[in-house]
Amino acid sequence: MSFLITSTIINEPLYLLEVIVGIACLIGIIICLKLMPKRTRYGNEILRKIKGFRNFLKTVEKDRLEAMVMQDPSYFYDILPYTYVLGVSNKWIKKFETISLQAPSWYDSPNVFDITTFKLFMNKTMKSAGNAMSTSLSSSSSSGGFSGGGSSGGGSGGGGGGSW
Repeated sequence: MSFLITSTIINEPLYLLEVIVGIACLIGIIICLKLMPKRTRYGNEILRKIKGFRNFLKTVEKDRLEAMVMQDPSYFYDILPYTYVLGVSNKWIKKFETISLQAPSWYDSPNVFDITTFKLFMNKTMKSAGNAMSTSLSSSSSSGGFSGGGSSGGGSGGGGGGSW
């Protein structure tokens, strides 16, 4: 085994340089991992608040929710995106099954607003969006990470964009 390594180093001097650089990089990474804090104080504080908010969403009582909805009728809809991100949307929506809610301003349907139907609609929409994003990611990664093309600037349509 050592004969192969020695003969490779003699015949290919760049091999030795590659090994040395690789080992130096590995040592540098290990040193950085040991010296860097896992999270900053601010990061820990934000994580604590997010976990507390998630816990609140999971454990809040019906009476408190009713009071919050009376104070702000759009509370349910304002918090709903966060429940999806935190993975508690089904529990959150279920808590509102017995609380009367106004339909959101963007709700346009000939049917009467019903929270259970709304839950099914949102779950279907979120699943569809997730599938579309994963399809988009897999197709862009298989094509080298670029989409669109031509002289249109990556397929952005040339519009001004804007934030979500």
